[in-house]
Order: sequence, then C-alpha cells, then structure tokens
Amino acid sequence: MGQERIESIKAGGVAGLTGLGIGAFLVALHPDVDGFNGYVLRIAVATVTAFLFGVTYRYIVRNDVNPHLKSGAVGAFALTRSLGQLEGMIPGDLTLADPILLGLPIAESFGLFMGIRLVLDLGLKQHWFQPFETD
Repeated sequence: MGQERIESIKAGGVAGLTGLGIGAFLVALHPDVDGFNGYVLRIAVATVTAFLFGVTYRYIVRNDVNPHLKSGAVGAFALTRSLGQLEGMIPGDLTLADPILLGLPIAESFGLFMGIRLVLDLGLKQHWFQPFETD
C-alpha cells in the first residue's frame, strides 16, 4: 500500500475516532432516538462520515494555509449531512415554521465537523499524519 494511502487512512482514523466521541455525545442529547439500535445507527453514521471527512480534509488542505479551504470543507460536509437529515424529517415531523427543529441538525453537523477539523489540524501539527504532498 502506498504511503499516501497510509497517511489518508491515518487521517481518517483520527477523524473517525473523534467523530465517534462527538457523535456519541450528540446522540446522548437526543431524547427522541428509538432504542439502542437508533443510538448505534446514529453513532455509526457519524463515525463513517467523520472518517470520510478526515480522508477528504487531508487532500483539501495539503500544505496550504488558506482558511477558506478549511472552512469550506467543514461547511460542505456539515450542510450535506444536515440537509440529508432534514430531508428525512420533512414528511411527518417537520414544518418550515419550526426553526428549532430546522436548526438543530445544522448546528449539530457544524459542531461535529468543526470539532473534527480542530483535532485534524492538531494532528497535522503534531505529525500524527502527513499532509497530502503536491508536486
């Protein structure tokens, strides 16, 4: 396996573990989760999306110091995740007149990916994994 793939897996692993922790915390705040299987599913989804974010984030930021790239990555993943959650709610549980129900998945997703971004930035500084090298 190539060194670049190993570094991507390391970044994804750091992000996945962080997502597992943050995801478990966020799910514990939800009184509406249906039983143990609902908790496990939500935590698993947070962990997998966190892993994919970590791999992608490594390729996005490279050796660049552009803060817009980092914020854009967080925003893109957070909006994609939260809009998918809102889409699943629209048929029965959600009306456009309920801003708290609309805002909660968005806030949670931004919190999740911002937390992961901070840990990934720390990991890059601590050399837990290497940034993607461009030629």
